[in-house]
Amino acid sequence: MSFKDRAFEQPTYAEEEQEPERVIIISCEGQNTEPQYFQTIKNKLSDDISVLLEVHIVPRDDNKSAPKYVLSDLQQVIEEKYDYKKDYDQMWLVLDREKVRARRTEILDILPECKNKDYKIALTNPTFEFWLLLHIVNIKEYDKKSLFENKKIKKSKRYLEKELSEKLNGYDKSKLNNAIVTKDNIKIALKQEQLFENEVEK
Repeated sequence: MSFKDRAFEQPTYAEEEQEPERVIIISCEGQNTEPQYFQTIKNKLSDDISVLLEVHIVPRDDNKSAPKYVLSDLQQVIEEKYDYKKDYDQMWLVLDREKVRARRTEILDILPECKNKDYKIALTNPTFEFWLLLHIVNIKEYDKKSLFENKKIKKSKRYLEKELSEKLNGYDKSKLNNAIVTKDNIKIALKQEQLFENEVEK
């Protein structure tokens, strides 16, 4: 796996180093919280990853958050910058399920192409704030209906944002509190998400 636009004379890696085993490219629906989350993992936890990885976040320049646009952004980056190896590297889309019926249709529409190209989907149900909350609370203490409905509490804030704000002494969608992202917290989130549906089609 390599950058297509890397200068010929620029070494890919130092002679004594190993070439990265895998590149992971992540295309997120959101422009702020999700990219900041994955960038924080890359910055803070790279020493804890047992295999050599390169993690790249696809930049987003607009507010087009429909799944087809997230997919399109990923494909554009692959075509312009990478020699993508299907059985070697990993391409991810990070999407919110949300509660509107149309959203389910939009996600199902892109599944055949994602499966054909072996793109993976990380689906947060209903939003990315739910995934963040899993890092810092005992989710069994919450009512599932309240979590999934994620109703508006205030004009610009929903239930999950309110819960995060209370637990973190403030939550801003445009600036992630990096204290959430620790190895222990991620382990907690991964364990708790197993309590919920994990098949994208469902």
